[in-house]
This record gives sequence, C-alpha cells and structure tokens, in this order.
Amino acid sequence: MTHVRAFSDEELTAYLDGEADDALHAEIDAALEADPAVADQLATLDIPMAPIAEAYEALLQDAPPMPELPEAPPVAPAAVASTRGRWTWGVGTFATGLAAGLAVAMFTGFGTPEPVPRGWVSFVASYQALYTPETLAIADPSTDDAAMQLAAVSDALGIDVTGLPQTQGLTFKRAQVLGFNDKPLVQIAFARADGTPVALCIIPAGPDAAPVSMGAAEGMDLARWNTPGYGFLLIGGTDAAPLAEEAETFQSWSADIAI
Repeated sequence: MTHVRAFSDEELTAYLDGEADDALHAEIDAALEADPAVADQLATLDIPMAPIAEAYEALLQDAPPMPELPEAPPVAPAAVASTRGRWTWGVGTFATGLAAGLAVAMFTGFGTPEPVPRGWVSFVASYQALYTPETLAIADPSTDDAAMQLAAVSDALGIDVTGLPQTQGLTFKRAQVLGFNDKPLVQIAFARADGTPVALCIIPAGPDAAPVSMGAAEGMDLARWNTPGYGFLLIGGTDAAPLAEEAETFQSWSADIAI
C-alpha cells in the first residue's frame, strides 16, 4: 500500500473548509484513495459532539445519588476493558456504575467533553437539519424585500450576490448573515415545489478554486465547490439528482462573480 503521511486536524479542517492550498488539497485527495484511515479521520472532524455530550450529561443527572459508605481503607477500583475498547469501572464500585461507565467512555478529564474540531460544512448541516417545509412556508418576500436582503449579505461578503440565477424548481425565501470563526457565513434559503428546504451557503475561503463535489451530511445531500476567495455549499433534501442540477447552475453563476 502506498505510504500516506499523518495529517493534522488543522490540515484536514482546512481541507473541509476549502482553505487548503492546491498542494495540500491534492495530497489529501490522493491519501483518501490510498488509505481508508484518512477518510475515517475526516469523518471524526464532522461528528457533532454537543448533542452526545448533552445526552450523557442528562443520563448522569437522572442517575441515583451515590450512597454513603462507611469509612474503609482506600482501595482503587479495578478498571476493566469493555468489549468496545473503552474503559469502565469494575462491577460493584457503586450503584451508578453504568452511568459513570458511559460518561467515562465519552468524556475526558473531570467530565469535560473531549473537543473535536468541526468544519463550517458540518455546522451548516446541523443547522439545516432543523429545517422542515413549514420553516419556510410563511416566508414570501416581495421583490423589493428580496433585493434588500441580497444587498445586505453582499455587503457582508464583499461580493455581489444580488444577481442570483433563476433556478428551476427553487423559490427564494430569505437571505441572512450568520458567522463562523469570525467570518461572515451567508445563508440563502430556497424551497422546492414540494416544500423541501434547500440552502446556498457562502463563506470567505482560500484562493484556490475547486470543482463541484457531491456528498452528504446529517442525512441530506450536498454539493460544494470553491471560487478564488470563497467556499460555496448547496445543501438540502435526499435526492441528489435535482441538487446536482441546481449546483451546476449556481456554480456557473459563482464563477462569473468571483473576484
């Protein structure tokens, strides 16, 4: 097997964010084909840990309090390896052993969730997963309102996105400025004819262009690409065919407005 060097989380996060230079991007692309472990490492960077941490915190809160024990010489509880390769306290340590074991499996230090870097695409996907057809059903901006919203997000980004292309099957609903790592992150929301929410997201990125690549996150299909200076993401629904066509239209438009 071709030797693949170890990549740092910072390098892989830059790759996910579209901020890796051409050389690093090509190196990681080649590594993904040669070594499945690199794909596994990339996948860990996109895992939303906050919901997991909250779930285990709730489990600990619901566990019964540890009973008072008579004074006895301190004895270190035996640690045993679980069948999943993690460590839990030995049986009989105390009544909340199960809860503590689960917490130890997911937490480090003194109950602090282990930090896992996440790229902007992962955060966008988590946000978009909250959308339902009802979320955008009442949004019906006038032509003037839509123009004002697009002008506002254009100012935030530093590029003119007011000339959005007419994309068959998509109806403009709203445009708003979010943020990620002190960068403006623009979300332009659309709805398909069946109500499926679709979002076009734009963020300042590295100088290198990248073609459209398809993928999935949080159970939704996505397409991402880069122009010099900006990263683009189109996400929504579970049918890759219309998303690919929509992405092609937006990618062609984005190439025209690239600076």
